Amino acid sequence: MTLRIGFDLDGVLADMELALVRQAEKLFGEIVKRQKPSGPTAGTPSMADLVPADVSDDAPLQHELQLTARQRRQLWRHVQAIADFWESLDEVEPGAVARLATLAAERRWEIIFLTKRPATAGATAQLQSQRWLEAKGFRLPSVYVVTASRGQIAAALTLDIVVDDTPENCVDVAADSKARTIAIFRNRETPPPPMLHGMGIHLVRSIDECLNLLVDINSSLEKQPGAIERVMQTLGLKQPAGT
Repeated sequence: MTLRIGFDLDGVLADMELALVRQAEKLFGEIVKRQKPSGPTAGTPSMADLVPADVSDDAPLQHELQLTARQRRQLWRHVQAIADFWESLDEVEPGAVARLATLAAERRWEIIFLTKRPATAGATAQLQSQRWLEAKGFRLPSVYVVTASRGQIAAALTLDIVVDDTPENCVDVAADSKARTIAIFRNRETPPPPMLHGMGIHLVRSIDECLNLLVDINSSLEKQPGAIERVMQTLGLKQPAGT
């Protein structure tokens, strides 16, 4: 069978955090750069603390910028005035997009990229994202700029798997759809958020590990056609709770 896979962009493939650090340094100086929290009870803040509420769904799991609410608003006004800002981002893992493109073509996967990026000057967020993916090696990418929850979208598109790095998105998918969720969690210094446990969400440390898992799923399905439920359970991708 053909796997239908949804990939988040920022924090999974595109390094929005680094781009925001660079812009914050331009505005406020290096004092804001990657300051680590101190003290035994200090937690790792969510990127939702950095971005406006309407774009926080598509943010990386953690960041080390220390900005006031006023600075956050100023940063995003600055970013949204940059023409084609989303095309300027680096890959989190160089070569990952090209590898995904190669595997998708070889394995006949259907890929859709999901993002909640806000508009900036220049082209639409969708077109900027498509151009970025093309430049990184993925031809003719399908990009959907979302307004609803990831779970509702995964259900509507009948996705088999969703790859994301934001805990809230992962829980939405697990709770509101039959799609399996692969959560990217790169921070090896802190444990994953508790909400990622107990809902059949599979955690990986990198896109490389994620793609290897997808290949394993695909290979198992080729050996057991139509047995996606059994294959997913064997590989640790359990049925989401409540479905």
